[in-house]
Amino acid sequence: MSLVQFFLKTSASLGLKILQNQINQNQMGKYSDIRRGVELNAALTKLRAWEDLSRDAKQSLYAGQKTATGTKVNLKTVKGYVESFTFNGRVFLPVRLIDDAGQTSNGVMTTSIISTLRTAVAADDRTRAANFTVPTGGVKMDGLKGFKPAKASLVIRGAAVADNKSRVTDIQYKRYANKSISSPFGQSTDGSETYATAVTAIAATAALVTLLETEGNRLSFTPEIV
Repeated sequence: MSLVQFFLKTSASLGLKILQNQINQNQMGKYSDIRRGVELNAALTKLRAWEDLSRDAKQSLYAGQKTATGTKVNLKTVKGYVESFTFNGRVFLPVRLIDDAGQTSNGVMTTSIISTLRTAVAADDRTRAANFTVPTGGVKMDGLKGFKPAKASLVIRGAAVADNKSRVTDIQYKRYANKSISSPFGQSTDGSETYATAVTAIAATAALVTLLETEGNRLSFTPEIV
């Protein structure tokens, strides 16, 4: 037997053993896939038909489906400042903060929940009012271009949205009428806080922790860009 023949025979034998192990480990998954065979075959037929459509026809189908799975709530905001995580020294930059008055509930995004996020990011001076007293050695930098503050974003799950079949396969998917809000934040009072530390502190706020116990509610963070 040549070296090539031996290699091919060994590889084939090894491949069969791996395949058999996968079959043994996934026996239940295999049966469930078989049971879905008719459904998946129908979906494949529709997918191939979709791929044959013109671009205009595809866009028409996209426009016709209900896709409102989340809405960003427009909040009343006021001018304020946050201390940057990036600069050497204490640099405060202008932002729009959630106003503490005049908010309106929007579906599952109640005024109470809006207040919860506002309070969480404002703790320990991670947000500052427009007329705050700049600490010694600090500076307000109002004219900086391209600055995007760090943000905390909160999503509250809404009711399930009906009739959400895929435009392509007609398979029904679960979507929800979620509502979301966000707020900028910066360093805390002493001016030596890292972004990671601030994120940990905000996420540990008791009222937010309670909100996140509800399935589908989410809290996420985005670092600042300078």
